[in-house]
Amino acid sequence: MLSRPLLILALVLTGFAGDPVPPAPGGSTLPPLPEPVTVAGVAGIITTTADDQWPVQFYLPKSLGGSEAVGTKGKGQSQPTRPKPDIVVWFPPAAKHLRAILLIPNNSDSISFGTWPALREVAIRREMAVVYLRRFETAFEHRAGAPDKDTLATLLPIIAELTRIPDFRHAPWVTFGKSSRGEFPFRLAWLQPERTIASITYHGETPTWPMLPWAKGKDATVLQVNVNGETEWMGTWYRHVRPCLLNYRAKTAWLPHQAISYGIGHGDYSESAPTKEAQAKAASPTKISRDRVFNYLALFVDKALVLRVPTGAYPTDAPIALKQVDPDQGWLIHSRAAEELLKLKWRPLRSSEGVYQIVDHVKEPTEVYAEQQDAIDPALLIRRATDVPAAERRNYFWVADQELADAWRALHTRTPIAPVDPATPPAATPAKP
Repeated sequence: MLSRPLLILALVLTGFAGDPVPPAPGGSTLPPLPEPVTVAGVAGIITTTADDQWPVQFYLPKSLGGSEAVGTKGKGQSQPTRPKPDIVVWFPPAAKHLRAILLIPNNSDSISFGTWPALREVAIRREMAVVYLRRFETAFEHRAGAPDKDTLATLLPIIAELTRIPDFRHAPWVTFGKSSRGEFPFRLAWLQPERTIASITYHGETPTWPMLPWAKGKDATVLQVNVNGETEWMGTWYRHVRPCLLNYRAKTAWLPHQAISYGIGHGDYSESAPTKEAQAKAASPTKISRDRVFNYLALFVDKALVLRVPTGAYPTDAPIALKQVDPDQGWLIHSRAAEELLKLKWRPLRSSEGVYQIVDHVKEPTEVYAEQQDAIDPALLIRRATDVPAAERRNYFWVADQELADAWRALHTRTPIAPVDPATPPAATPAKP
């Protein structure tokens, strides 16, 4: 394995790197890039200048959803602007092998999680790469039928050749997706459960229930977490996410839980604002910071890698078998723990014939509360799995251990304490169509 400086030099010498992408000052054309080359049997790959943040960057052909590095003129622009590279890749600087990949499709601030210091520190310790899919046709999102091709099986060998790390071809993955890309993480888990370590939906769609007919993996212990805002999409955390995840918990081997960002709508953290001035204006003591959420997700990824990826096993020449998780060795979170810790009135939690029911925002468009309000002994909100009667355990959310359980509790403790269901709550973001 070449060191990072030698790798970048090698890419330059072999035509896998190019010139900077901004338009030439005063010129009418974009600066040149290397000629397209064939990599792993795929023609039309164009590599470009790399950096320490993303040491491998390249453009894809249109057949894979790429831009082909074609510059376009925006409104009011006199010169074309070349798009940013379609795919960017980071891997631990000293890594000779990989044990896992974090896959992140493009959407707003999703790339920020891929560069988050706590996440990168976990990735270094656990030998995990990060691949950001700025433009790439996954072929399995936003469709009812089963996908007819596996485009990741085409993309990952390209990355393996460009990085000189063969493990990319077979490495298992953690999946991440936000908003309109919220289907990416759980649908990839549906398609390839044997390769999915864990799945993170960040301000996006819940893993839908029931699973589509072509979905696989009911017997795989996929670790799943959904993060949603307290006011997001008219309360999607209790309307859709909670009942669907509880159905996964009750009826499959998946090990899901949810987290709620207090004071937040659809990912409107102050840190997501485009400028320092806008961030300062958006900051509020009644809103949780994105930093805390990203730190929690980094810890979740760390626990998932430890639990599911065999120690010392590398997918250099073939896939590795992920470990199944014993759910009785984890910790359980009561399905009403979020309301209790956030000091919220109870929202509906309905079931019919053993299936948890969504709360339809069309039929019930205003804020909905449970008909019966109650309280739960704080000591019963978060417990070791073995401290909960066996017959009740599948009615609880699941987390890996006490450290993650304590971090979840801290995430749901308002700092400072905000008003309880104030008369004028934060404006809810519009319901998701």
